Amino acid sequence: MELLQKFYYLFIIFEYKVFCIDPDIYLEIQEIRKQFSKEILRLENRLDSVASENKWLKEQIKGCKCNERINETESNRNKRILLNIPTDTQASPKIAFYAHLSKNIDHMGNHQTIVFDQVRLNVGSLYKSVDGEFVSSVSGTFFFIWTISNSDNTYMQSELVVNGQVFGQIISDAAQHTDWAVSTAFAIVSLQPDDRVWIRSGVVHNGHVSGTGFGTSSFAGFILW
Repeated sequence: MELLQKFYYLFIIFEYKVFCIDPDIYLEIQEIRKQFSKEILRLENRLDSVASENKWLKEQIKGCKCNERINETESNRNKRILLNIPTDTQASPKIAFYAHLSKNIDHMGNHQTIVFDQVRLNVGSLYKSVDGEFVSSVSGTFFFIWTISNSDNTYMQSELVVNGQVFGQIISDAAQHTDWAVSTAFAIVSLQPDDRVWIRSGVVHNGHVSGTGFGTSSFAGFILW
């Protein structure tokens, strides 16, 4: 406010000099000075109001217990954080498997299970290479993926089956040409204990699945959570 007052005094000196030069301009400047005086008065009143509000806030802060939280030690903060961590969480069981064919399969019928006999990974021992089925031991969400290969002039439609219900299907088609065809698909499935998952032939095929050569027919899966 002191700066504004100094400016106001300089304005008065300037106003006097203008009066000596041109009375008409002096009248206009005089009107501006009146408005300037009102603005200074308004700002002074506002400054007093802000000072009162600031004093009230300081009194409120003094009576507040917020400082107790600020002075909390690092040790206490760590204990409070640890107490908020849920203690009833349980890690998902380790379940994963991967198996593939070790030989070609011929003369398959419709809806016949494709038994992937060469087991490379079987964490949890839930995949059975005897019948080609995965049998769940827990409730959870699982990821399954399978690949079917076909050599020259053969083709096979395959299906992922869960408890007798088809969850996905693909076709590997090398029919009517001398070339290899390889197809892959996956599914995410919610299972309960004793639910069964397997791969079987569909109804569009010539009975052949390749297990050797330029493509590997395989079946794999693992638990997500």
